[in-house]
Amino acid sequence: MLIDDFDRQIIAALQEDARMPIALIAERVSLSATPVSRRLKRLEEAGIIAGYAPIIDQRKLGLGLNAYVLINLHAHTDENISAFEAEIIGNPYVIACHAVTGDMDYLLHVIARDVEHLNQITLKTLVRIPGVRDVKSIIALEAVKQSRSLPLG
Repeated sequence: MLIDDFDRQIIAALQEDARMPIALIAERVSLSATPVSRRLKRLEEAGIIAGYAPIIDQRKLGLGLNAYVLINLHAHTDENISAFEAEIIGNPYVIACHAVTGDMDYLLHVIARDVEHLNQITLKTLVRIPGVRDVKSIIALEAVKQSRSLPLG
């Protein structure tokens, strides 16, 4: 599906505030509410807008530590990969997991209360997943930039 400048402006408004009322979006993009509603519905049906979610301050929930964990598997068998990915999907502290190129197989974004909690997550769960060979952790000290908005140019 091709998107035009009006669609981009609608998406930009929603990236700024996903709860923005249609009337305000319409005002911002210089359209009436009806075409904005139709465009939103079309963007949602096409899967360009996949959903709406609140932005949660993880620190206020007691999860102040961000770590990036690199994982290597012993062997790249379908069984190892499936078992590993199933364990990761079920772990609530792993908020993102990517298969990657290079020396390691996976990059995980892990949140934890503190270093001791990260230690527990790593030693009691991640290294015990069958097929895991190596685990390396990087603790993020501060977020210099953190954006959920995509470039629309």
